[in-house]
Order: sequence, then structure tokens, then C-alpha cells
Amino acid sequence: MTVKELIVQLQALDNQDALVIIASGNANEWLIATSIIERDISPSPANPDFVVPGNGPGVEII
Repeated sequence: MTVKELIVQLQALDNQDALVIIASGNANEWLIATSIIERDISPSPANPDFVVPGNGPGVEII
């Protein structure tokens, strides 16, 4: 699933105050999203797998 597909699915929920929980196939791996904050980000020069404050659009999932 892409991020865009996830956003469409979340926007379609009747209860927009619902708590979102995403789990992998491993029962010990969970992502619980309680809020999203828009941030300006850029890829990290030290490691492109990470981001740092910058000018590009991004979101922080809390």
C-alpha cells in the first residue's frame, strides 16, 4: 500500500477521531498513530533514509 492509498482509506473512515493502529505480520511490531503534524523536511545529508528540518513538505506521525 502506498502512502496516498493509506490516506484515501483513512479519509474514508466514518469516525475521523478513531485511533489508527498498524501492525506487521510479526505480532510484536505495532504502529499506533495518535496524530499527524505537518513539518518542513529534507533528506539527511548524512543518511538519506532519515530526514531533517528543511523546506520540503512532510508529516510527522505521532
